[in-house]
Amino acid sequence: MRTLLRGAACAAALTAAMITAAPTAAQAAQPNQLCRTNSSAILYTSPTSGIWVPQNSLVRILDYRGPLHYLARYDGTVGQLERSRVIQESCYYQ
Repeated sequence: MRTLLRGAACAAALTAAMITAAPTAAQAAQPNQLCRTNSSAILYTSPTSGIWVPQNSLVRILDYRGPLHYLARYDGTVGQLERSRVIQESCYYQ
């Protein structure tokens, strides 16, 4: 019985360690963070137009727009930017 309990405790500890050590998915950028773009992109100011944002540019995230887009500002212009164009790990507050 002790062996069984010891084995269960060991398994629980191992599971807890794996959960904390497991890599987490990239977190979504938060409002007011500055983030870099991983490739050139269009900041859509309307459904049919926008401005060109070069690769490695800093954009300010204004709002989270779901799994595909952010509301963002670049060079004074506000529009919608694809989340896939933002390097999530590059985001920071300033």
